[in-house]
Amino acid sequence: MPQSIPDPIFVVRTPASQSPALISPAVDLRASRIEEFLIARSLSENSKRAYRQDLKAFTDWTNAPWAMVSPRMVAQFKAHLMQKENGKRVRSDATVRRILGTLKNFFGWMVRSRYIEFDPTLEIDLPKLPEPEADALSETQVEKLLDAAIDETTLPERNLAILMLLLHGLRASEVCALNVEDYQDGRRLHIRQSKANSKGTVPLNAAARAALNGYLGWRKERGEALESSDPLFVSYSRQNAGARLAYGGIRTLVDKLSEKTGIDFHSHQGRHTFGTNHLMAGMNPHHIMTIMRHKNPNNFRRYTKAAEQVAAEKEFYRFEE
Repeated sequence: MPQSIPDPIFVVRTPASQSPALISPAVDLRASRIEEFLIARSLSENSKRAYRQDLKAFTDWTNAPWAMVSPRMVAQFKAHLMQKENGKRVRSDATVRRILGTLKNFFGWMVRSRYIEFDPTLEIDLPKLPEPEADALSETQVEKLLDAAIDETTLPERNLAILMLLLHGLRASEVCALNVEDYQDGRRLHIRQSKANSKGTVPLNAAARAALNGYLGWRKERGEALESSDPLFVSYSRQNAGARLAYGGIRTLVDKLSEKTGIDFHSHQGRHTFGTNHLMAGMNPHHIMTIMRHKNPNNFRRYTKAAEQVAAEKEFYRFEE
């Protein structure tokens, strides 16, 4: 009988220069693709941080490589995001919409960059959100907040100026980023650092100019040398005296004003109030969008709704009389 031939045994030899202990671990291409995606876009550091957080929600949920992600998997991820615990949603529709929107942007970029052949998010619908309403302050509420800034806070000159700028439609982060040079002409502010790169100029009314001039005069009386590149608003706390006022400082002021007036006030209400009031007064919406540096007409819609309602009611009563 012929002798049986044993199965061959393959021995893999590792070169001395690449011993197992010296071989580099595999690179996580998922993370590297995310970083490449962020580099390719013109985003602020805050936006990059938010994008990373949204994409991490997906990479924490699955270990699948990007090329292996299917439409079914994305649908399952959407269901995961919309799950309930104890009868209540873990994440709101707005949060789910944001995370899925980020995922759609990322996979769209992956296709355009030719890393994958098809976009698995194309057939996934984002949760629909109700049309947002403007959260404007009434005239009485504005007066109470201005009075409280003057009479109920320890730095009335600075705090009144900050509140006036918030009521001119500036975001709290934009107020913090202002320098002395951004108000050099004494009539308007130059917004150089802003959300979504919405830079521009904001004209100031007489009351805001008076408050800002009073604050700068107060700083000079204190012996502060104001250079053009110095922060317009600084902290006077023991820990951060002289440093640029941070967002937390404005949040502290807003909380203080809410406590003193009993008004549930947040800094973005100043922006809502500015947009709504000027539309109600009949100002051209395009000009208001320009001053507020709004880029998305859909987002601006929240301000036009109130003005349209008032105009419709006036027209209604005109025909009824």
